[in-house]
Amino acid sequence: MAREADRAHGQWTPAIGAYLDALYAGEDGGMREAARAIEVADMPQIQIPPADGRILEVLLRLVGARRVVEIGTLGAYSTQWLARALPDDGHLWTIEVSARHAAVARDVLSRAGLGAKVTVLEGAALLVLPDLEPRGPFDAVFIDADKENYVNYAEWASAHLRPGGLVIGDNTYFFGRLAGVASRDAAEEKAISAMRAFHQLVAREFHGVVLPTLEGLTVGVRR
Repeated sequence: MAREADRAHGQWTPAIGAYLDALYAGEDGGMREAARAIEVADMPQIQIPPADGRILEVLLRLVGARRVVEIGTLGAYSTQWLARALPDDGHLWTIEVSARHAAVARDVLSRAGLGAKVTVLEGAALLVLPDLEPRGPFDAVFIDADKENYVNYAEWASAHLRPGGLVIGDNTYFFGRLAGVASRDAAEEKAISAMRAFHQLVAREFHGVVLPTLEGLTVGVRR
């Protein structure tokens, strides 16, 4: 039984996680300020963990990203990990449906010295994305917003990423509901079907994989 548990969970322990986070995923002042601002503003504390932020940064550096779109800003925590990967002449457009959250994000980014590198756009992403199309093709699209629209965002990414560009989606285990459980109601069944459609699209249109983070981080390379 112990050997089965080892195979299921690897050799990770909380102590190893803390050690590696400190070594590889150090937050800067702007990121810590974003986390504080989210708490002070009583916003949902659902930002990615530092290790996932570092993964985003490394992935963007690997593809030499210069033009990036983020869908779902919240308080600009993940935004800063993405921006940190960009060269001086790179730019990140991040879309936030909540005007209140967007205001917090702009303030955080300004204090972090990223106001010129990041543009915060307000509104429903499906309405905002067409306005960004003349800025493309893009090098990466990071999706961390309303789960039911992940497949729509991925379709947009497929059309507007350069070959070799990245689509990245967070929370793609769908909080443990993606497979192997019974839907609790029709609404959840619809949401699960939408997330499965996202995975199917990434598997079909991209060279994709799901990194086994706590929430599931899907990464696809545009064919």
